[in-house]
Amino acid sequence: MATEHSVLIRDNIHGLDVFVDDPRVKIVSMNATAGVLADPQTFLSFASDLHGQAASISRQAQEVILLLNYALMRPEPVAQIVFAISAVEMLGQQETWTESQKHLLAELAVSAETSSLGSEEERLEVADAIKKNLHRLSLRQGVLRLFERLDLAHLKGKWDSVYAERSRLVHGLAPRPGANYSELAQKAVSLCGYILLKALAAELPIASRYTDEFYKLP
Repeated sequence: MATEHSVLIRDNIHGLDVFVDDPRVKIVSMNATAGVLADPQTFLSFASDLHGQAASISRQAQEVILLLNYALMRPEPVAQIVFAISAVEMLGQQETWTESQKHLLAELAVSAETSSLGSEEERLEVADAIKKNLHRLSLRQGVLRLFERLDLAHLKGKWDSVYAERSRLVHGLAPRPGANYSELAQKAVSLCGYILLKALAAELPIASRYTDEFYKLP
C-alpha cells in the first residue's frame, strides 16, 4: 500500500482483498480501448484534391453531404440507415416535372375549370390545387427521376431491396431487442453514399474518381 496526498492506494489484488473501511482508500481501475483504423492516405488525398473546389458547390450539395456525414458519424446502425436513405430522398425531391408534364398539368387545370362536373367553386378548387403543384413528385418518383438523371437506373433493384428492409424496420416494426442491423446499415450507407457521390460529381467532377473506392457495390 502506498500513501500519497492522504490517499491510500490499494495494490492490484487478483482475488479477495480485505481492508479497513477508510474514505481515503482508493482502488485504481483502468480501461483502454484500441482501434484499428484504415490508412488515412486515401482520405487525406481526397481532402487535398477537394480543398480548392468545395467552396464553390451549391447549398443543396452542401446539405446532402452534411446529412450523409451525419449518417456516417452515427454509432447506431438504425440511425445510419435512416439518415443515409433520407439524404437520397432529399436530393430526389429537388427533381421536377418535365416540360411536357407541366404542360399536361396546365391543360388539366383548364379542363377542371371548364368541366361541367360539380359546382363552379368545386371546379376552381381543383384547378387551383393543380396550379399550385400539390401533385408533387412522390419520394419514390423523385428518387427514380434522380437515378435517370445520373444514369443509375440499374440501381433501382438494389434501392427497392434496401428500402423495403428499411420500411419494415421503421413503419410499425420497431427495432427488435438484440437484433443486429449492422449488415443492413452497411448496405444502405454503401448504396446511398455511391448515389450521393455520383450526384456530387455533377458539380465536382473529381468526386467520381473516388465513388467506387469509397462505396463499392456488390
